Amino acid sequence: MNWMHSCKRVAELLSQRLDEPLGLIDEIKLRLHLSMCGNCSHVEQQLEGVHAATADLFASGVPADDEAPQRPAGRPAGH
Repeated sequence: MNWMHSCKRVAELLSQRLDEPLGLIDEIKLRLHLSMCGNCSHVEQQLEGVHAATADLFASGVPADDEAPQRPAGRPAGH
């Protein structure tokens, strides 16, 4: 049995963990890897930062692109 995930697998699990809980074995292997790999720990921090920023953005009520007011066709921006 392999006790550590590869960096590639860790990146996949970090992303998956934002959407759903991981299984116990994957979570343990992930934590073990993160405790020993500075690069993956940095990726984890970056993903958490992006996740928090987007959560804040959506909580503030910023409209999505398809909800934003549209400018008339043929008129360049700023005119």
